Amino acid sequence: MKNNIVIDIRMLKNSGISNYIQNIVPNVVNHFKNTNFIILTASDSDYKYIINKIYSNNYKILKINSQVYSFFEQIEIVLKLKFYKINLYWAPNYNIPIFLNANFLITIHDLWHLIDKSWNRFYRRLYSKIMFFVISKKNSSIIAVSNFTKNEIISNTKIKNNISVIKHGIERHWISTKSFKKNKDILFVGNIRNHKNIKLLIDTFINLNLKSISLILIGQNNNYLDETKYLNKNIKFIKEISRKRLIDYYNNARLLILPSIYEGFGFTPLEAMSCECPVLLSDIEPLKEICGNGAYYFDLKNSKDLKNKILLLINNESLCDELIDNGKLNIKKYSWEKTSNETIKKIDKLLVS
Repeated sequence: MKNNIVIDIRMLKNSGISNYIQNIVPNVVNHFKNTNFIILTASDSDYKYIINKIYSNNYKILKINSQVYSFFEQIEIVLKLKFYKINLYWAPNYNIPIFLNANFLITIHDLWHLIDKSWNRFYRRLYSKIMFFVISKKNSSIIAVSNFTKNEIISNTKIKNNISVIKHGIERHWISTKSFKKNKDILFVGNIRNHKNIKLLIDTFINLNLKSISLILIGQNNNYLDETKYLNKNIKFIKEISRKRLIDYYNNARLLILPSIYEGFGFTPLEAMSCECPVLLSDIEPLKEICGNGAYYFDLKNSKDLKNKILLLINNESLCDELIDNGKLNIKKYSWEKTSNETIKKIDKLLVS
């Protein structure tokens, strides 16, 4: 009898998780040709570009109408799966159906929902606490996307075992088309949220008063910042952008800066390295783990250090050349083929056990 594996791909609109789903799910489905896959999609999701990468007909689409993170998804998913004998339920995020009787494989990208103590994030923090507690009681196997995330899981939840580190990959379409040396723009790429620490970057940029340099912030604002405060400050906000245009922005930037106070992995520094754009990062553990000596770091605890490091990199081309050479070596460690193969091995073991 064939195995039945459920894969939840409903979070295709959630940047980092979407990147993960797009690059790994087709490879996994194509590998297990003699397995039946039940793929959960959101009712408003455009999933065809993933399905088009699947070469066999060993899958079935189940649309879930309930919102992600809602109470109703807990009921709807269980009801729609009740006629299947499920060998494995693979969730690319921690929001599993808690009433479903199944073995689980859960990919955890970071613990920000649990770590964030903001008063207006109480519900989200409570939800994540409940979820991680339930996961610890289920027959669950965990994929952590970095050693940092694995240690965070062990330190902040009751999950202590069955955690494998399988790091993300980087696509090969991020390429360099020109030298950074004549560029002037400072770039940030990522959704604007509290843990991205954008206010520090903006305040530092304004304080530098660099008349001929612009700060370009690419990503959804989500009402975290009042953009009207920064008119006529050489600061540009771009909410949505195509991949081709983003490659152009990386290639036309003098510097990518990511001042985060918290990350689980960090795609954008690797994208910038691939485009041979110098990278300046906060000195938090996960970014140092993923980016190594391919990036320069500023002291997050020293409010003046970001300013000093920006000036240093803008005025020191030889240091930037060194970073770019190191970055080329660093990105060789990351590929979606490697991520897929390690995930396939993980699933193989779970199906046998």
